[in-house]
Amino acid sequence: MSSRLTQDDARALALELTRGTSDPVVRLRLARDVLRGSAGEERVDAARREVDTSIHVERLIAEQRPDGGWGRLHSRDTSSRSAVPTTEWAVERALALGLDARHPILAKAVRYLADVLAGRAVPPDPPERNDRWTTGLQLFAASALARIEPGHEALDVPWRLWQEIARRTLSDGSYDAAAEAEAHHALTGATVTGSYLVLSNRYTLALLAARAADLPDGLAASLVRWIWRKPDGIGCYGVPVSAPVQTPDSGAGERWFLSHELLAGFSVAGMATAPLADALAERRRPDGLWDFGPRAAWSWALPLSESWRRRDARAVDWTVRVLALLGAWRTRTA
Repeated sequence: MSSRLTQDDARALALELTRGTSDPVVRLRLARDVLRGSAGEERVDAARREVDTSIHVERLIAEQRPDGGWGRLHSRDTSSRSAVPTTEWAVERALALGLDARHPILAKAVRYLADVLAGRAVPPDPPERNDRWTTGLQLFAASALARIEPGHEALDVPWRLWQEIARRTLSDGSYDAAAEAEAHHALTGATVTGSYLVLSNRYTLALLAARAADLPDGLAASLVRWIWRKPDGIGCYGVPVSAPVQTPDSGAGERWFLSHELLAGFSVAGMATAPLADALAERRRPDGLWDFGPRAAWSWALPLSESWRRRDARAVDWTVRVLALLGAWRTRTA
């Protein structure tokens, strides 16, 4: 199929998938992120009540620690056998499963992350021996918190810091590495050139996107435009966002989806997404679903269904994800 999905097409497909599945996470994501339902609507509220029965949610609940975290905040412990490698991974996973700040595990995580930002809690991550660690640790905690509760007061200081770094780095509308280094020298004391703290990292982008409407005039557009034109896109993802998703490399495809799901959080799309929507439409199977192959083992985004052993469960999950992204593009460009 080469024709782009209309909103009515997407809604019809979402309703069809809702009727055909009993998976609680799939039902919640369709009701909220594709059909655009909100709290108080029976379809959404019913799915929210069911979602705790998901084996994926049960795993997060079982492994959350009394302090509200899941062990290390950012750096994975390779000796651990836990299915939940870090607190930031757990937060991303919970959000992918359709949970929000009202859910008990994310409410606990909010308190923990706020305590980290206030210095009342210290994550068990081994500290790096450089001048970036303090700034990085605060950014990791702020980014995770921003994804759950963007308006939380604990984010005020780190958000202002990073929007000022972004403002100085993109002062003339284009990226200036020297200006970025100078901004950090003045504001954080961190040496960031060539490191994970450069502005294109996913943590900074997630933090800034959480309050995109509060960014100075033109800054969000300049930021997204720069990322859009970068050959390697967002930091650790390393894929161009302006080109259609590539397969069969599931790792590269996953990084493409994560990049766009992050950028969709800004109040402006920044660049034309219509060609990408056309390219996605062309990847539909004859039955109208999408399937981009096996999940990337390191990613938190999939699965949504209880098991991919069931025929077409994988395609349903990918389809939910594609429909949610297409809906976000329409919302941001409307």
